[in-house]
Amino acid sequence: MIEERLSELEAENEKLRAKLDKQESKKKQRRKLGWTFLKRSSGMILGAQLKKSIERFLDEMAQQQRVSRETISELLSSIIIRLTRVGFLLILTAVLPSILLIFQTYYLAKQNTLITGQSKMFQQQNTRLDQQTYLQEADRRGQTLLIMDNMLKEISNDVAGSSQNKIDDATAGRLIALSKMLKPYKYLENDSLIAHVTSPERGYLLISLLETGVNLNSTTRTRTNGKLIERLDFTYAELRNISLKGYDLLNIDLSYADLRNSNFNGTDFENANFSNTDLANTNLTYTSFNNANLESAKLQNAILDYANLQKANLKMADLRNASFLKSKILDTDLTNARVNRTFERDVIEQLNKEQSDWLFSTFEVVEIDDDNYQLLPIKN
Repeated sequence: MIEERLSELEAENEKLRAKLDKQESKKKQRRKLGWTFLKRSSGMILGAQLKKSIERFLDEMAQQQRVSRETISELLSSIIIRLTRVGFLLILTAVLPSILLIFQTYYLAKQNTLITGQSKMFQQQNTRLDQQTYLQEADRRGQTLLIMDNMLKEISNDVAGSSQNKIDDATAGRLIALSKMLKPYKYLENDSLIAHVTSPERGYLLISLLETGVNLNSTTRTRTNGKLIERLDFTYAELRNISLKGYDLLNIDLSYADLRNSNFNGTDFENANFSNTDLANTNLTYTSFNNANLESAKLQNAILDYANLQKANLKMADLRNASFLKSKILDTDLTNARVNRTFERDVIEQLNKEQSDWLFSTFEVVEIDDDNYQLLPIKN
């Protein structure tokens, strides 16, 4: 029994010893792998030369308990060389993203330039399409000139056969319809569309009617439909660089018209409508605007010497650099009219005492914002 038990114990010991040997073998293998990895990684990190210098330094320390100057010198030089290489790599690693970012920014800028150029081309294309559309409209309007010329011949015949320069009812009706048909549009001027719509044909019609001598204030249609001049549509008319001196154009509606650089010396515009009309650089000497509407009209550099502006509406009109020598302005509404900073001084020199006293006891020059001076009512 004892021998059997001893045999069993020896067998178990053999098994345990085999397991221990196996575990020890695995530990040695892991250590060997770790040491191999450490050696290879240290070689990669430290470099072959620095690694050899360190190994030589450690060997001398273990064997001789001292290190020679040559070994120390070699170790220090290897460390310096390695640090220099690592520093260069670090600098290169830090600079490389910046270089890539610069290239990326450069190509993005080129791409944005191309996109901007493409957008400009689209804008030019749209502008040309708009120009083509307005030119087609202008061409269609031009065809109405033939109709207008035929009608003006009829009007000339009627005026020649009338002692009071009147036209018959049928001709007056067609004339009114024609004036409304001549709608405003844009046209090319210096290879670009004008800023605002206008109707050169309506301006041509007005000049032609005045030249024929037709009586616009008294026609055969007066009793039923009012004066002919009140029914004709001259809004948006283009009357630039023309001369219409001494005419009676009472109650005429020239709102939104373009009258720049024209001469209306001595013309009577009583009760007329000039709202939003461009009268810049216009000669309005001895002109009557009694009870006329000039709200938001542009009168920059206009000559209003000896003009009658009594009871006129000049709200929000642009009066910068306008001349008012001996003008009459009593009871004129100048609320929010835009003027120069020196308006009060200039106008006092131009108007008589009665006119200037009334003006500056009713309105004052106020700076609304930078270089924007307006006339505001004085609060009592």
